[in-house]
Amino acid sequence: MKTISNKVALTISSLVILAAGMSAPAVALNNNTGATKESPFCTNLSSTISKVNTSIGNLKDKLATARSKRDAQLTANRSKFDQDLANDRAKWATQRQEQFTKLEAKATTDAQKAAVKTYETAITAAINTRESANDAARATYRSGIDSLLAGQRSTVDGQVTTFVNSVDAAEATAQASCQSDPSGGTAIRATFKDAMKTARTTFVDGRKSDGNIVPQAKQLAQARDAAIKANDAAFLASAKAAAQTLKAAFSSSNTSV
Repeated sequence: MKTISNKVALTISSLVILAAGMSAPAVALNNNTGATKESPFCTNLSSTISKVNTSIGNLKDKLATARSKRDAQLTANRSKFDQDLANDRAKWATQRQEQFTKLEAKATTDAQKAAVKTYETAITAAINTRESANDAARATYRSGIDSLLAGQRSTVDGQVTTFVNSVDAAEATAQASCQSDPSGGTAIRATFKDAMKTARTTFVDGRKSDGNIVPQAKQLAQARDAAIKANDAAFLASAKAAAQTLKAAFSSSNTSV
């Protein structure tokens, strides 16, 4: 999103340059009629405004396209991760069942058979608990990321709207001034140029102070990773306890598990 915002700032800078680079006005008398001649600034104002507004329209289109691309990539990345995880879990479940089957084959007494069933139940419950907890940690992380992105999008939208409104006001003021005083191009151009610069400065300053979501995203990732680490530790503790109980049930017959 920071890259998208930088593109916004660059485009806005080009709009100010466009306004600043307009021909300097000149005032002269029409020798034939004696009427005041319209300044080049006022003569070209309509064309300049059209170019500025077209640039702003292109800016908005690029911003929308960049957002759509980012959202699609984010969705694709999450979908791929989820599918890969589902495939891995299915493979692990198959391997686990194979291990359970081998354990059941080693159980010869009723006590051993009951111990194997207890072990299988404990391991399955521990795995389900870990998977659910890890899924919840990832869901919390994703929700937090989505909130950060939505908040930044709303902020940038507000900044762009403020800039566009300021440009519209500068254009309207220049048009009204040219209508009332078509020969006053020098003063009108200066006022227009200053208004455009102010609009740009307001936007750029806002971009500096509206917050960078990268540190917040890192905090969310750290919280997710810490939760998953704790979930894995809890699972290993449960699995170790279940294994010790199972081993004790087989120890009297000298059968290894």
